[in-house]
Amino acid sequence: MLNNLEELLRSDGFTLRRETARELSGSCPWCGGRDRFRVFLDGDREQFWCRQCNRSGDAITYLRDRRGLTFQEAARLAGLEPGNPALMPRPQTAPVWTPRPATIPPAAWKVQAARVLEAAERRLWSRPGREVLDWLRQERGLKDHTIKTARLGFMPLALYLDRENWGLPAETKEDGRPRKLWIPRGLLIPFLAGDEIHRLRIRRMVVDDGPRYVLVSGSSTRPMTLGTGPMFSIVESELDGFLLWQEAGDLTGVVALGSASIRPDAETAERLKAASIILVALDADQAGIKEAWDWWPRHFPNSRRLPLPKGFGKDPSEAWKRGLNLRDWIKAGLTLHGLPVDNLPVLGKPAIGQPANGITR
Repeated sequence: MLNNLEELLRSDGFTLRRETARELSGSCPWCGGRDRFRVFLDGDREQFWCRQCNRSGDAITYLRDRRGLTFQEAARLAGLEPGNPALMPRPQTAPVWTPRPATIPPAAWKVQAARVLEAAERRLWSRPGREVLDWLRQERGLKDHTIKTARLGFMPLALYLDRENWGLPAETKEDGRPRKLWIPRGLLIPFLAGDEIHRLRIRRMVVDDGPRYVLVSGSSTRPMTLGTGPMFSIVESELDGFLLWQEAGDLTGVVALGSASIRPDAETAERLKAASIILVALDADQAGIKEAWDWWPRHFPNSRRLPLPKGFGKDPSEAWKRGLNLRDWIKAGLTLHGLPVDNLPVLGKPAIGQPANGITR
């Protein structure tokens, strides 16, 4: 079949990791980049793209470029004959996008995640977490009240836990042994909706192999929303979101996608559609720029790209470290698009102890 790109890569010895329900990551077959290669599971035609060397295509492209097959040979191996309508280029019309309801982890998962988070929070503020805490302050610009309100934590050791205890279906490895739920060592970034935990994401501080960010199995992939609007700013990472909310949360709500390719769930989409303006401040790399210029304007006409000034890095955290006043940056973006900041409503910020990093209701 034409949608066997994942199988082709694995048969050639490449390991793929699941980032989201429709996105896999791994090392690039061409440039060798460890976590820049992506496989997108999109309907009947899987696509690949390397964010480092910019190779892209489908199973036919892979077979021709990687294995050296002719077009006819690649088409037949992929399960299609040359001339098959499925090989014809797709119409260049904007795809229909319908936001989906957010997934919610099982009740058992939320109970177990709460226990892990409580322990991780204590460790972050104890001696084992001192280095990570200093990194959050010095490298990411986060103040202590922001760190506490965001409920960030520290995992000093990796955990391998029974999936069934978390309400998840059992899985087996290729050797027949049960697959464990993996929570690696590193900074724990939770997502809360109200007082319920819906996601655990780990930022690995030391990466020998594999991805920098790990989404704990069973977690929701919905974007994180801070504040209620009526203006919103879109960023990629949750840590960037916390920083922007800390510096300018009274001017703009913040939506942290987790990745440039993540789409808003139905509830978040409704909030964004009702916003007076959406400032799209995705990372200044190829993926972020493409989404900011293409996908967001097509689906949210009230969105406007907000690039960082030249020389200030690729994301808000890098810009803050290089001396950019993020509050002035947001003000400039709002003013540029006809919103006088002197008349903006004061949104306020959650106090310590209130649910901060889920949708404020």
